[in-house]
Amino acid sequence: MIKLSKLLLPLLGTLFLSVSVYGQDERKTDFYLSGGLEIIFSGMTAVNINNQEIQNDVIRFAPFFNGQTYVNMDLGNHFGLFAGLSIRNLGFIFDVPDEYKEDGITGSMRKKMRTYNVGVPVGFKLGNLNGFFLYGGYEIEQPIHYKEKTFVGGNKTDKFSLWFTDRVNVQQSVMLGIQFAEGTNLKFKYYLDPFFNDSWGSNQANIQGTTLSYNQISGNVFYFSLNCDIFDTKRKINRIKKAKVTFD
Repeated sequence: MIKLSKLLLPLLGTLFLSVSVYGQDERKTDFYLSGGLEIIFSGMTAVNINNQEIQNDVIRFAPFFNGQTYVNMDLGNHFGLFAGLSIRNLGFIFDVPDEYKEDGITGSMRKKMRTYNVGVPVGFKLGNLNGFFLYGGYEIEQPIHYKEKTFVGGNKTDKFSLWFTDRVNVQQSVMLGIQFAEGTNLKFKYYLDPFFNDSWGSNQANIQGTTLSYNQISGNVFYFSLNCDIFDTKRKINRIKKAKVTFD
């Protein structure tokens, strides 16, 4: 697993360099709120069962519900900081190998697992903050609700959900994104912690329909997402101001 320190140091270095480069910008500091929705396409870098990697190339589509709100501090036109609060639908899909199915189950078995997480992101923005710019940062997320679905032969055979289970870990992640001039935003996130808690023992419940304990499965989630207008509040305000000046 990638260590957090190895990823945070380059981000901090970029942040320091950015402050140095754009520190001479004499525009006043702007504070404002922004936010929006996120459409997520997630997967897992590698699904390992008992330290043996299994083939898994299924992408999970999660259009609902992923929201985020940010407090922005723009230090001029080219560099800014942000922090906020998010709620996110995070999960993955994998196919259970035949040797791990319970006796009596026939047909291909697919598992869909997800959590709803409450997160606290922090990060920086670099570029033309009224147009195209890059951003990056770190986020910590607390899972609050877990859901698991089982499909056999393409038919849903079981599902259950529960609040605040220790089957799953608190999730830390790093992000990198691109904000386009018209408000569309593309983001990539990689989660530094395995999805499942490796301290969940064999004396606790197995994964439904399988002989597997949750701590026998390891892997780190990643996702790409499409965002709309999450940093666009400032530009909307500027457009309104320009329109008012033109009208006057």
